[in-house]
Amino acid sequence: MIAKRTALKNTRGASRLIRYIADAKEKGEKLESFWMSNCDAGTELKDIEFATYEIVATQGMNHTSKSDPNYHLVVSFAEGEKPSIDVLKDIEKEFADALGFSDHQRVVGTHKNTDNFHMHIMFNKVHPETFKMHTPYRDFKILQETCIILEKRYGLRLEKGREEKKERTNTKAQDMEGFTWEKSFSSFLRENKELLKTMRDASSSWAEFHEKLDILGVVIKTRGNGLVFVDQGTGVHDKASNVDRSFSKAELEKRFGPYVAIDNNRIGLNTDKDRTYKREPLDPSLKKHRVWKRFRKQKKHRRWRKFLESFAGENAEVREALAIQEAYLSIFFGGKAPKTKERVQRPKGKGRSR
Repeated sequence: MIAKRTALKNTRGASRLIRYIADAKEKGEKLESFWMSNCDAGTELKDIEFATYEIVATQGMNHTSKSDPNYHLVVSFAEGEKPSIDVLKDIEKEFADALGFSDHQRVVGTHKNTDNFHMHIMFNKVHPETFKMHTPYRDFKILQETCIILEKRYGLRLEKGREEKKERTNTKAQDMEGFTWEKSFSSFLRENKELLKTMRDASSSWAEFHEKLDILGVVIKTRGNGLVFVDQGTGVHDKASNVDRSFSKAELEKRFGPYVAIDNNRIGLNTDKDRTYKREPLDPSLKKHRVWKRFRKQKKHRRWRKFLESFAGENAEVREALAIQEAYLSIFFGGKAPKTKERVQRPKGKGRSR
């Protein structure tokens, strides 16, 4: 399960965001379930019009805060995972309590228009009685901790890579990911760390270990006083001991003896192209997004980040993908996505995109 705060740039304002969550125009196609909490107007979809007036009026009673009064949370579940309505309502309440929005008005809708069933929650940050605005502090940490609690409570699939992110030591790979918003070879290796360990343990010699690594399109070579894993397709590399200390030169030579290089004639004989390192967006949920497929077909922009920022001003789907990617990055990079000096290019002759 992934919980991320986001801001869809084409749904600014409470009214637009509520309509997006309720998705009234496409109810049979997209909206799965809908409810509201702490609204005097009611709790069901039929009450949405007066509930919207109520929420907007509440926000209008705050005359001191200039920040966005809407907190938009998206909770995505693993592919094929769809909790019951009672569990979903408990999940929504758990996030509300953890973020400090227990008494605040909120609008909730579950959507089924993607491979991953997901829930949108809009919290009104303005309290309905005190009219003070509440903004959670370090919410990225709160969201991660709440996900762990809920995954254990309801037996939901654990988010792959959550612990691995804490182990990242390759700062160059992190910088690359922050610059391109694409998965690095370093991340690919960490995701396959247990498989690499299995390959090592099942090998009796350097030749056999090389042969097994070849399945992933990976070669292990000497570099300086140590070893590096190298991707055959791109040539990018990562220090072997960064993946796990058991892959250090000293540890591997204890197992296999002095290092022996791979026979170049053997490279690629066992490679499974479906399991090799490939260009992917950092947020795995975007791999099947139409915008990612569009990016892979075009040739003008070489970086995913540059592509999103260049077309966000003129295409709603790109804005959606950008919002999803930025929300993921806010957790991935510790609460704040890295800033860019590159400006979003907007179509000439048009005003600011909404």
